[in-house]
Amino acid sequence: MKITKLTFGLISGISLLAFPLTTFAAESVDGESASVIEEITVTARKREESVLDIPESVSAISGDDIEKRGIKGLDKIGLAVPNLNLAMRTDGYPNVSIRGIGAFGLTQGVGFYLDDVQLFADASSRFGDLERIEVLKGPQGTLYGGSNIGGAVKFVSKRPTMGEDSGRIKVQAGGQDSKDYELSGNVAISDSWAMRVFAFNRDDKGFLTNPNSGGQNQPVDVGAYEEEGYRISVAGSLSDTLSLYASHRSNEYSGPVNFWAREMGSPGAFDYKHELDTGRNPTHDRETNGTTLELNLEMDGFDITSISSYTDTESTRITDVDLTPFWFFNTYRPEEMEVTTQEIRLTSTGDGDFQWIVGYYNSTYENRMNSYLHFGPGMVLPDTDFKLPFELRDEENTHSAFFGNISYEMGDWKYDFGVRVDNWEENEDNLDADTNGGIHSSKTDDTETLPRLSITRNLEDGIVYLTSSKGYEPGGLNGSVPYTDASGNRLLQPFGIEEATQHELGWKGSAFGGRGTASVAIFQIDYTDRAFQVLAPNPAGPGLIEYVANIGDTDQSGIEFELAMQVTDFLQFSLAGGWLSADWKDPTVLADGTVLTGRTPSNVIENSMLLGVNYARPLSNGADLTFDLQWSHQGQGESMPPANPITNPSYGVVNLQFGYSNGPWDLVISVDNLLDEDYYTDLENFPNFGLDSPDFGGTGPATIVIGTFGQPKIAQASLTYNF
Repeated sequence: MKITKLTFGLISGISLLAFPLTTFAAESVDGESASVIEEITVTARKREESVLDIPESVSAISGDDIEKRGIKGLDKIGLAVPNLNLAMRTDGYPNVSIRGIGAFGLTQGVGFYLDDVQLFADASSRFGDLERIEVLKGPQGTLYGGSNIGGAVKFVSKRPTMGEDSGRIKVQAGGQDSKDYELSGNVAISDSWAMRVFAFNRDDKGFLTNPNSGGQNQPVDVGAYEEEGYRISVAGSLSDTLSLYASHRSNEYSGPVNFWAREMGSPGAFDYKHELDTGRNPTHDRETNGTTLELNLEMDGFDITSISSYTDTESTRITDVDLTPFWFFNTYRPEEMEVTTQEIRLTSTGDGDFQWIVGYYNSTYENRMNSYLHFGPGMVLPDTDFKLPFELRDEENTHSAFFGNISYEMGDWKYDFGVRVDNWEENEDNLDADTNGGIHSSKTDDTETLPRLSITRNLEDGIVYLTSSKGYEPGGLNGSVPYTDASGNRLLQPFGIEEATQHELGWKGSAFGGRGTASVAIFQIDYTDRAFQVLAPNPAGPGLIEYVANIGDTDQSGIEFELAMQVTDFLQFSLAGGWLSADWKDPTVLADGTVLTGRTPSNVIENSMLLGVNYARPLSNGADLTFDLQWSHQGQGESMPPANPITNPSYGVVNLQFGYSNGPWDLVISVDNLLDEDYYTDLENFPNFGLDSPDFGGTGPATIVIGTFGQPKIAQASLTYNF
């Protein structure tokens, strides 16, 4: 995509923002002006403020929209925000990029949060009973630190409400033999204490099937899954100035490792067959428990907030690597993860022109893996299956940081400056030293300084801003790639940090007499030492090696706009779009001589467009009738890996919902992917580990195409009782 398209996009975006000003300015109902659109309050900068007052791009999905659209997983979030490429992976590490930053597989780049606690192992879990979802675009280094180089996705839960007893029971059923149950409730314990409960269970046969063409006798519904969980929270006052919020969550998942399959067609002529014809169905059993404790002490002019968390996840993944009906090559990955985080921050609370926030953050992530490769009979030993250690390790990652941000308002101008000093360290003990040639314990670490500067001009109905920010993704160790240092020690090969600096110029504000909100932003990102996952046959013997390598630098620029409009008292309209241009800088040459200079990096979506319509009207009998429609277009993008990508075609998805509410009852009929569009949320050229691979003496292709399917057409109905 050339820069001229970005210019065209800018003109189009501004035109779209201006168009409703003349078209709908005179709209009214019975001679009265239409309702004022509600502004959304967010905590993107760790204090409550209107999304229209923040000098950076933040997209917010309200709790009402989450409920109406049936947003229960990550894929629908990816369809709801421009320049967000997001696909669910049930191993807890979603495939995600924002504005082309972030990578799939072993590297991440976008942080996921439940309230103010970062999720390291269960970001793909289901989080219900939400106040809103916030998507922060661009590097979030100053307030959020490492692993937020591309941005952050925050799930903000509903908190206990004092003096209120309420609840709801929701039952949903429909296509794929799906059955979904939800319970949420708020209980007033006393005048100053309350408790909130949320629980769910979903059983779904999925849309992927195994035809068992090789006679392997695997369950036909390879995409079937079951997930259940709950969250309990309490909140109240310990004294006149000290308050407490505590929550515990639990989530259990049993189903496929991923909704991916081998594409048997060819680029430009994909068949999108919802089949996974393998000798061993991929499965994943995962259980996560997490506890959060938040204390807030009100002082004279500032608050002291302490947020502590502990999360434990146990997981076992079994994957058919060769993707053939033959019992040939599988991976078994049992994994244990423990994460402890602690944040203490001081936040000003006065109404003056000078505002500030300072804090300290620490986290420890421990991972233990005892996995192996499983080969079918005859592949390594005659007439006997064979197990080979794959990933046997104890890993510990630690972060510690001091951060701060100050804001000073002078007349119509506001100046923000923030900085974070962030230290990370990774230690890894290899538990299979004999097999791997006596690899010793290895360590890598570094310290990053992450500044942020913003200049804002207040206008009558909005702001104009210029913001520069920096983020980074920590480096690490490659457990499958050893090397020998100058002293003769066998160590694990490290890979380096990634850094990104973004400059964003934007406008946002209210329009049409308060009946609309709009924003437009232009951004440029300098992305250095970009890292990607590499998966290849092991040159030293059977099996495969999986590692991360820093490829090179990219330059990316783009434009985004968002518009929401209360056209009449009953009709609301929203429109959003984004364009993105990204190229590998000169020179970018891989170790095998492949030249990437000037090419589009993997996981970059060229453009996206979103349209939403909501019609809500009260009826004469006191009931309410609603109609909601969302259309999402995702442009084409390049797949993994960077050296040999293929193009994932563009696609469009239409979702709609009909609702009828009367008294305590709510009935909703929804159809997702109404037009039954075939599409992949991500795509990859994958090494061919099948019998026909040249690496195993065959004559077939060296790589095959695998993709993560998007949800096909599914109709569901839900009935909710509110009490």
